[in-house]
Amino acid sequence: MLLQLGKVRNFINKNGLLIEGDTVIVAVSGGPDSLCLLHLLKRLSSEYMLNLVVAHLNHCLRPEALQEADGVGKIASELSLPFEARTVDIRNYKKKHAISEEEAGREARYDFLFETARKYNASRIALGHHLDDQAETVLLNVIRGTGVDGLAGMLPRRARGDIYLIRPLLCLRRSEIESYCDDNNLQPFTDSSNLETNYTRNRLRLELIPQLQMQYNPRIREALFRLGSLAADDRIFLQSLARKKYYSLARFINRETILDRQALLNLPPALQGRVLRHALRKYVSVKGVSSLHIGQLLDLAKSGRAGSQLTLPGKLSAYLSYKDLVLRTAPDPKQKELKPLALQIPGTVLLPGGNKISACITDISELSWPPPAYRAYLDLDKIPSSSLKVRSRMPGDRFYPQGAPGAKKLKDFLIDQKVPFYRRESLPLVTAEENIIWVAGIRINELYRVNGQTKKALVLEFKVPGRPFRKA
Repeated sequence: MLLQLGKVRNFINKNGLLIEGDTVIVAVSGGPDSLCLLHLLKRLSSEYMLNLVVAHLNHCLRPEALQEADGVGKIASELSLPFEARTVDIRNYKKKHAISEEEAGREARYDFLFETARKYNASRIALGHHLDDQAETVLLNVIRGTGVDGLAGMLPRRARGDIYLIRPLLCLRRSEIESYCDDNNLQPFTDSSNLETNYTRNRLRLELIPQLQMQYNPRIREALFRLGSLAADDRIFLQSLARKKYYSLARFINRETILDRQALLNLPPALQGRVLRHALRKYVSVKGVSSLHIGQLLDLAKSGRAGSQLTLPGKLSAYLSYKDLVLRTAPDPKQKELKPLALQIPGTVLLPGGNKISACITDISELSWPPPAYRAYLDLDKIPSSSLKVRSRMPGDRFYPQGAPGAKKLKDFLIDQKVPFYRRESLPLVTAEENIIWVAGIRINELYRVNGQTKKALVLEFKVPGRPFRKA
């Protein structure tokens, strides 16, 4: 009994699973693993000043499930702990979501546990997975085909938002848990479904691992657990490094994540996919991203064909834009075309997506040179009206870029400036009596530029929420 308690305490401290004063939701099915977990955490609760809450989900899969739910409730009452329970018909859930029974049970269980955590403002959800479970997970991932992340199996601690899933029993064998229950007169329920071989994990536990143990390695479980631990160390290191690389080569504008294509391709292959996963995670859940999507993104980046695009899950698109790989969420159809908006002088106009364009009047002596890309200086006396308009481009638009020998089609100018085609439609244009005086963030009209005779300057500024504006 003291041996198991000491091992769990050391494992908790080594992996930073608990912080003093934590509120912990303890997932208790009523089996030996979860009862051992609850009993150990109760014994450690004064040491860590924990607030424990018992949570139980009835899957409605077995006749004895209702009796087990009542039994777990009585245990919580005996320990003077809050008790939360929910009943979900997993078979109906499975049909409704068109997933396997195992996956349905997992989804319903985690939904319940996270809702309970939010109800109690808990920072931790404790699960009863142990060393044998970890060995089975690693082997199952190998059979299905996996990379380093899959070899790591279940992590002792994993964040989902501001809530951590923790597994304090990963250091204990199943036999140690059963001994602890016997020593402490705990009376766990027996889940008869654990003996059914129609579940993949059960077949692996009941048939494959015993065969490997008999014919190849008597300590196969320990070997698989050790493999998982080593892979977890590599996984944590690689993810940390990939996160740093991601923020060094990414920039963000509105609905877009823009990745420096060459910098991405210069990374070691072990980091390329991880960087892309970080980028996709901003838009899509982890489950929605497969190795197929990562491979398609890398192929797109390697192709080097500007204008190429790829459709991804979550209404997400990837575009190759000259030097960049761009991830972009689908625009709101109502905002595809920017209708003309009046811009007063002085004044500010709010654009779709949270962008702003402002106008003010300044003495020529107060201007700082050169102006940044998001700011434009124009000769106020050359502006034909006291009010301006902001709109998107229209067929036939022409523009006289500053420094050019004459006017040209706006479309040709944007192509010359390598503005991605998907951004051209939403690019704000500031006009005065239908003349384009500024392609926001890119170039002013030559006819309205400041010169030696300018007395007052009209200063326009394109404000983008988030990071500072950078030209495409």
